[in-house]
Amino acid sequence: MQDLVGFTIALLISSFGLFLTLRRSPWLVDYLFYVIALNRGVRRVVDWMNGEFNKYSFISLTPILIGGLASVLVLYELNARSREEKGRYLRKVSFLIYLYLACCSVAFVIGFIHVGFGAVYAFGDYLAPVGLMGFAALYVERPRIIDQWCNSLAFSSLLVAGYGIYQFYTIPPWDAFWVRAVDFEGYLGELESTRMTLFSTMNERGPAAMYLGNGLTLLVLRPGTLGWLRWPSAAVILIALLLTYVRFCVIQFSLACLLLPILNRGTGTLPIVCLCVGAFVFGESLMKLLPGNGAVSARMATLSNIQDDDSFRGRLILMQNAARSSLGEPFGLGIGAHGMASRLSTVESGGGADSTGYVEALRTFGWTGLPFIMFVLYQIWVSSRQIVNRGIRDPNVYLFRAWFVSGLVGLFAFNWLFTATFFWVLAGYVVGRSGQLTSRRAKPLDNRGRISSSEKRWDAGITSPPRFR
Repeated sequence: MQDLVGFTIALLISSFGLFLTLRRSPWLVDYLFYVIALNRGVRRVVDWMNGEFNKYSFISLTPILIGGLASVLVLYELNARSREEKGRYLRKVSFLIYLYLACCSVAFVIGFIHVGFGAVYAFGDYLAPVGLMGFAALYVERPRIIDQWCNSLAFSSLLVAGYGIYQFYTIPPWDAFWVRAVDFEGYLGELESTRMTLFSTMNERGPAAMYLGNGLTLLVLRPGTLGWLRWPSAAVILIALLLTYVRFCVIQFSLACLLLPILNRGTGTLPIVCLCVGAFVFGESLMKLLPGNGAVSARMATLSNIQDDDSFRGRLILMQNAARSSLGEPFGLGIGAHGMASRLSTVESGGGADSTGYVEALRTFGWTGLPFIMFVLYQIWVSSRQIVNRGIRDPNVYLFRAWFVSGLVGLFAFNWLFTATFFWVLAGYVVGRSGQLTSRRAKPLDNRGRISSSEKRWDAGITSPPRFR
């Protein structure tokens, strides 16, 4: 009965995603982020109502299915476009997508040999960036669609934050049921009000912090997102992020704020300086006001001597061990040998203990495959630099550059890269926008990244339908 209920809900969620795919609708990207944000919460309610935890619930597969649909649609569309149209602004993004996909396909075969079904489970996560990057490149001429996706990520982050704060104070019975079922008591704190770490609708506090950090970065660094709700939403999300006690996400967000004017010729200097001064003057006092008897303040205070932190030192040891292990693994362990997917297999040759993004990437692709992934990322960065060097004002490009560099630091702590994150939307937008420079002159944008009214007729030169043809 439990499997039937979970399967039915998963089928409904996936069916709507299939409907959007068949309609070739850009709302598929919005839907993907809402499914990522909420699917685990729905799964926990279903398990609680059934009185039994199902670790193989079909509901947890829905983000993978929706991300896969988006990727299939993008690949179809790229192949359907004429060669002439590809030459205008899609040639580079097509090349990078297929190169990334080739690396992932090889890693999938290797992973399937090592861990079997775990590779199938994990491949969906690695496939999702294809859909997000391709969608953004194909809709680069539709600033309103980009705005729509930004608003959806920000609002879904607000939902995660709002529910997380409610969870922190009330401990809903379905969440308590799940914590006991997966034996996370202690790791997530005590099942009492304000004594448990916030994890909201995610599968634990790390992914929750990463999702909240993404939404917070978007709200703070991109003007116009969510309109008048922008700063109130940012405040709520920041409180929820701090209550996860995940320091590296706070570091990544703070670093992105500092890097925005540095990497983009002083853009946004005044508001960023005001934020930094406010954080320096009032930050510690405000954190002490949060519940938990100063636990948040004490946790964040360890950032001042991070080099002596056991968690930080442990990650350095992991990286050293991975570097030695990789010498005998030229092709890596493949996809599925790390993280949640490795738990689906009884094979002991996986790298499930690897917990940093760099370690996981190295042991997944090996030292023969990782350079190709690095090449893809480098080419995306080059695209952003081309746009900035041309003097084109585009907040989406500015945001990408700050996100990219701060994310490189974040990879020391967790793997945020090979999954459906908004970074790939920004990456696809950057490559598509750069492609315009080699096809026709780039359209000037206003200070919110929208096409100026004097240049809207330029759209006639490039096919850019409201949805895929």
